[in-house]
Amino acid sequence: MKYMTTSKIKIKGVNWKLLLILLIGILLRLWKLDIIPPHLTPDEAAIGYNAYSILKTGRDEYGQLLPVIFKSFGDFKPGLYIYLTVPFVAVLGLNEWSVRLPSALSGVLAIFLIHSIVGLVLDKGWVINGGKGFIKSKTRSLLPYLSGFLIAINPWHIYFSRGAWEVNVSLTLTLLGILFFVKFLRNGNGLILSSLFFSLTLLTYQGAKLSTAIVIVVLLIISLKDLKTLTTRNIKVLFIPFFLAIIITSPILLSFGRGQTGRLTVFSIFSYPRPTDYLNDFLEKVGEKKDDINYVFFHTENLNYVRGILGRYFNHFSGRFLFFEGDFQNYQHSSPNQGMLLLFDVILIPFGLIYIIRHRGHAKYFIFTWLILSPLPAVLTREQVQAIRSYNMLIPLTLISAFGLLQLLILVDYYKRIKALAYFSIAIFTVLFLGSILYYLDSYFIHLPVHNAKYWNYGYKKVIETILPIQDNYEKIYFQQSYDQPYMYYLFYSRYDPVKYQKQAKLSNFLGPDVGLVEHLDNITFAQWSWPYLTGEKHTMVIGNSIAIPPDFNTLDYNLISEIKYPDGFVTAFRIVETKQK
Repeated sequence: MKYMTTSKIKIKGVNWKLLLILLIGILLRLWKLDIIPPHLTPDEAAIGYNAYSILKTGRDEYGQLLPVIFKSFGDFKPGLYIYLTVPFVAVLGLNEWSVRLPSALSGVLAIFLIHSIVGLVLDKGWVINGGKGFIKSKTRSLLPYLSGFLIAINPWHIYFSRGAWEVNVSLTLTLLGILFFVKFLRNGNGLILSSLFFSLTLLTYQGAKLSTAIVIVVLLIISLKDLKTLTTRNIKVLFIPFFLAIIITSPILLSFGRGQTGRLTVFSIFSYPRPTDYLNDFLEKVGEKKDDINYVFFHTENLNYVRGILGRYFNHFSGRFLFFEGDFQNYQHSSPNQGMLLLFDVILIPFGLIYIIRHRGHAKYFIFTWLILSPLPAVLTREQVQAIRSYNMLIPLTLISAFGLLQLLILVDYYKRIKALAYFSIAIFTVLFLGSILYYLDSYFIHLPVHNAKYWNYGYKKVIETILPIQDNYEKIYFQQSYDQPYMYYLFYSRYDPVKYQKQAKLSNFLGPDVGLVEHLDNITFAQWSWPYLTGEKHTMVIGNSIAIPPDFNTLDYNLISEIKYPDGFVTAFRIVETKQK
């Protein structure tokens, strides 16, 4: 069957296979998007409110006119996702749908892009003016569909498509950059668009400074010969893309000199050397000193960094991270008892690796090199694993799985004459495949909203909805302060007037380069409190979690207004009480 490029509609009708894959991707990314994940994160709420503020006033929450880089809780983040959210807020209002839809839709687009990139490379090859395809097989036309399908059902991709994660949009822009770069290699057109999309990743996500650079460097290295031929013909072809990239990324590049990269310092592994007391105590126990040769060879800080980086690197290729637990450092980055990939990928990846190794071509080197380098943005941070910063890994891993699935189909087809063996193999693979999918769907859509609700700051929405109708009845409201940024939830769910807030926006308790808190907003004080201090105050409301306001709180002095429980119905997230009037 001759393969038709996927960007075109077939002459006699719609490409139904691609449409079905996209529909699966849409369903898995949009179904119950407003309530799964079970609550907005502070960053999601900040994205939504700043988009709302831009829509209403043209300024962010601090009154800055159309900023490219937004100040958020003391840190600074590129603002493209916020601007993408503005039209959704305008149409749908300020809610979970409008905040999460840009990421969800970009996730659907990524499915189409993977299908298109694989189809383009297989159909014409990764060479100038076309050429022989990557795989010489009658089954090669299946690979773009297998790649798109596996991305559509990939747990890692679904997870970060269903929240307002800037990294997900950044990945889609990266795929657009790759698509147009390959088109440029084929016919000399598309480099400007490739440069545009690669540059926009830096305006979307902080970590793109390194993750996008890795992709670009890999593309340039494996395509060096073709690029040399193209630029020899016309060196001017590089000028516009180069200057376009400089112009677009200049705000990000300039931010290094403006103190707007504090989070890089906070998360960098190099910001956390071993404490001097710890090191001295360690050396004393083993009878060594800093000038000893043993220290130089085994205990220096540089060696410690190397050990930490290598450990983090291999953690990202471990079965614990990929197949069984996911991001075990941050439960907000994966669903319960589920790896970043499907369990069935344990079977597909080895088959895929063998299949790719047996074939030649630029695509093979691109997949392997991207996979090897993609964990670098994560391993240079303080966490042992980091599903967000290693997010680009999912593309080469999924492509390898797609080759593995293709290999299995080829093997089944090869042994089809032995019907019993063919039917048995199909049955086993089908059961394992469906079992993996059902296990993941159960983990994400059933267990995560209940068991992981506390990791998603569940309860703030219900708190705000409870206090808004009665807020004016109280002279003072004490809201438990937290790095969950309760003020932002109040701004978001109350649709607080941006003009009014911009006049009083102020961060205090600034701790380090990326943490700030708001202490006052109208009659609300965000603070920790002392119960004896509050006792006796009149017309006062107090909001706190189950530790700050325990179940045996003083009922002689306080009335219970509301008790907000987690979705399991047992554990209390917040209590809202008021002082009794005596």
